[in-house]
Amino acid sequence: MTDDRPGVWTSTSDTKNEARSTRLVPSVFAGIQARMQAMADLPFTVYNMRDEEVDNSDNYKNAIGFMPYPSRTFSLTEGALAVAGRCYWYKGLGARTGAVKELKYWLPMSVTLDASKAQQGEVWFRRQGVANLFPAEQVLYMWGIDPDVELGPPTVWPLESAIIAAQANGAITTWVADYMRRGAIKAMLLMVEGMPPQNEVDRMEGWFNKFMSGARGLAWKVFNAQGVKPTIVGDGLEALKDLGISKELRYDIHQALGTRHLLEDENFATADAREKQFYTITIMPDARLIQYGVNEQVLHAKGYHLEFEPERLEIFQTNEAEQTKSFGDLFAIFKEVLPVEIAFKLASEKLDYQFTDEQQRLIAQGIAEKKTKAQEVAAQLQPKPVVPPAPPPEPVPPPVNKSLVELDRWEDKVSKAGKMVTWHAVELSVEMCKAIKAGTMTFEQARAELSQPENVDSIRALADSINNAVAKYVPA
Repeated sequence: MTDDRPGVWTSTSDTKNEARSTRLVPSVFAGIQARMQAMADLPFTVYNMRDEEVDNSDNYKNAIGFMPYPSRTFSLTEGALAVAGRCYWYKGLGARTGAVKELKYWLPMSVTLDASKAQQGEVWFRRQGVANLFPAEQVLYMWGIDPDVELGPPTVWPLESAIIAAQANGAITTWVADYMRRGAIKAMLLMVEGMPPQNEVDRMEGWFNKFMSGARGLAWKVFNAQGVKPTIVGDGLEALKDLGISKELRYDIHQALGTRHLLEDENFATADAREKQFYTITIMPDARLIQYGVNEQVLHAKGYHLEFEPERLEIFQTNEAEQTKSFGDLFAIFKEVLPVEIAFKLASEKLDYQFTDEQQRLIAQGIAEKKTKAQEVAAQLQPKPVVPPAPPPEPVPPPVNKSLVELDRWEDKVSKAGKMVTWHAVELSVEMCKAIKAGTMTFEQARAELSQPENVDSIRALADSINNAVAKYVPA
C-alpha cells in the first residue's frame, strides 16, 4: 500500500486492456496524440552520401523506396516511445538484393529482448506467438534512454510515469459518472430496527439497489419509514468544488508526458513558450533518437542520410528572425573595427549562430567576391599619374653639302684676291670649275645648281634598272 513506484498499481497481464484503461483519460490521450502529431509534422530532408538533397518532407517522393508514408512511420514510432519506451519495425527484405523494401510496425508490447542473448551482448528479439528468434538485422528497433539499463529498453517511460496520476484521474471520472447515473444521489446505508431475517435483508437491498440504479426514471414506492432509515455516507460533488485535485492530476499527467503546453490555464505568452519548450525538450530528443536509429540501421547501408529540421517549423521562425537581427547588429559593430572575416566569425561564436557547411562555403565565397570588387573599385578611384609630354625632337641638322662648302671657300678666296684665282676642285665637278673660271657661270648660279635635289628622272631610271635586274633572277 505504501509502494508508489510507477506501474506498481498496474497489471501487466493484459497490456491491451491496461493501455485502453489509462489512455481513455482525456489528458493522457491528448498528450500522446500531441506527441505523435508533432513528430508526424516535423520537417526533414534526405541526403545522399555526397550531402546532396534527394528528398524532403515538403515534396516527398519516397526516393529511399521503403517509406511511402513517413508521417505515419514517425508518428507511430513516437507513440510507441511514449506509451512503451520502445519501438519495433520488422524489415521486409528483397529476395534477391537483401535490401530493405518495407517496414512493418510491431506492437511494442508483443516484442521482448531475449535475455540469454543479451547477457552475451547480442541483440535478439522474441515476438509474441512466434517460436523463432529474430536477429537485430531483421528489426529496426529504438529504445528510450535509461541510465539504469545496460542493454535493452528502459524501465520507465512517459506513460509509465503518468499512470498513477492517470489512474487517479480516471477513478475520479468514473466516480462522477457513477454518481450521475444514480441521479446525483449520495451513497447511503439502510438502517433498520432490530435484526430482520436474511431473506428480508436481501429483498430490501435488492429492491433499494434497483431503485437507486434507476433513479433517473424514478417511480414512487411506499414502505415502512419507521422500520427503514436511509443514512448518507460520504459526500457528493460539492466535496470537490473547492479542491484542485483534478487539476493537479492533469498537471502531473502532462508533466510526465512533456505536454504542459496543453494545459488550459496557460496564457498566450506562456503557452507559446511552453510549446517551444515542448519541441525542445520532448520532441527533439526523440527525433534525434529516431534519426539515429533509421540512419544507422537502414539508410546508411542504402547510401542515404536522414536529418530532421525542427528549425523550419513556424513556431521557431520568430526566434530565427530575432536571432538574425541580433547577429546582424553585432556583426555591424565588429565590422567597424575588424576585418569582415573576423567580425563574422566573432558574431557567429558569440551568439552561437550555426551554419551548415554549404552555407559557410557560400558565405566565404561572397566575402571573397566582395573583397575583390572593393579592390577593383578602389583601383578605379585612385588618381592616375600625370605623364609629362615628351619633349619635342631635337632638330636634325641637314647633311653638310661638301660641294657648297668648297664653293664658298673658293668664292671667299676670289673676293679677298679681287680677281679670279685658279681652284683645284675636290668636291666640285671639273666642268663647273671651268665654267666659273671662264665667266660663263657665276658663283650664285653654281650655288643654285648645287642646292637643287637630285634629278628625279635619274632616280626613277636607277630604280627601274634595279627592278629589271631583280626580275631576271626571280621566277614568275
